Amino acid sequence: MEFLRGLATVDFHYAVANFKPGGPYGIPSLVCTLLFAWGVFAHRRHARGRRAELKLFLRSLFPRKIMFHRSTFMDIRLWILNITVLGVAYSWLAIGGLGVRDAMIGALTRLLGEHAPTHWPLALVMTITTLTALLAYELAYWFGHYLFHRFEFLWEFHKVHHSAEVMTTLTELRQHPVEILAFVNLIGISTGASLGVLTYIFGPGAHAFTLLNANIALMLFLMTWGHLRHSHIWLSFQGLAGHLFQSPAHHQLHHSTNPEHFNMNLGFALAVWDWAFGTLRIPAKTCEVVEFGVGQTHGDYDTVLRTFARPFQRSAEHFLPVPAPESPAGAPRG
Repeated sequence: MEFLRGLATVDFHYAVANFKPGGPYGIPSLVCTLLFAWGVFAHRRHARGRRAELKLFLRSLFPRKIMFHRSTFMDIRLWILNITVLGVAYSWLAIGGLGVRDAMIGALTRLLGEHAPTHWPLALVMTITTLTALLAYELAYWFGHYLFHRFEFLWEFHKVHHSAEVMTTLTELRQHPVEILAFVNLIGISTGASLGVLTYIFGPGAHAFTLLNANIALMLFLMTWGHLRHSHIWLSFQGLAGHLFQSPAHHQLHHSTNPEHFNMNLGFALAVWDWAFGTLRIPAKTCEVVEFGVGQTHGDYDTVLRTFARPFQRSAEHFLPVPAPESPAGAPRG
């Protein structure tokens, strides 16, 4: 009983951390996102010669047909489950980035010998660290995302995320535990290794600039359009910006049921790795008609139990001598 009480306490603190000022669902992040969305709304209303009214803004941001959609209710259930009940399990099963950093420093020291820190201006070192950490994070995210789209047995788990028929901010955690653990560990390895290299070169001053105790670049992303990635708001970045950053429209195309959009826009905040590896598709400036979901297999994801259990069954079928037949809608994207 004491163990269960301690586990519940740890789980509670882990869940609460997501709502602290530096957390993804903290007040600064959510308020700034609302202000950013208001700015977009007001700009568009002004361009049409109309007033930006708060009532219309809230109605456009939280339309009833999306808020009361069956897919939204599943988003809520999976979001609560992943961020609370399973949150501690994810942290326990994650490879720590600091451990990877130390292992990388040790490996470089054994291979190349001791290295005296390079004496560059601290601001420059921290800028390099901030950008390198962001690129490492994005590369791991892109690579993991690519694997879950490329291989059929992994796609069965990622299909949980793509089963969303409408997009809400909570769709972010509409994910299977297998996928979450894979992404968390890939990101931990990538960012930890990159930090280890920079610490070996520059010494202990190799730290990223932070905002609310998080990498400033990722925090600024969350405080602007990050929470709008999974939304119905069509905000498209064009030109160079569209090649560097993932706009909400980029990610809406990623969730599209149109085969032309399959396996495209795999990045999180940045589009640079999609650009580099040929998986980038710049969305149109004006709103495209985009449908979401996985078609006929939606019945596999209408309860939490089926959502978590069925992917194991379907994934295992890909290793059987005679795979079970798949409908086109359930086939891997690519």
